[in-house]
Amino acid sequence: MAVCPVCCTWPTRGTSTIALFQQLEQIYAVATWIYVICDNARYYRSKAVQDYIKDSRIKLVFLSPYAPNLNFIERL
Repeated sequence: MAVCPVCCTWPTRGTSTIALFQQLEQIYAVATWIYVICDNARYYRSKAVQDYIKDSRIKLVFLSPYAPNLNFIERL
């Protein structure tokens, strides 16, 4: 399993999320599918993001809602 070398300091907007996905597709050009583990932020479910991932190799895997033990930012 590869670790993403992209620095994930993107603003929380759908267009920035799409830009991140485009970078991931360039970095992992030979991958059949690219799985992105997501929290339940609203921008992952925005129409723009959903339209983009329809025709991409990105597959979103959402963490369970109300499971702060699975979200590393909640451990601070």
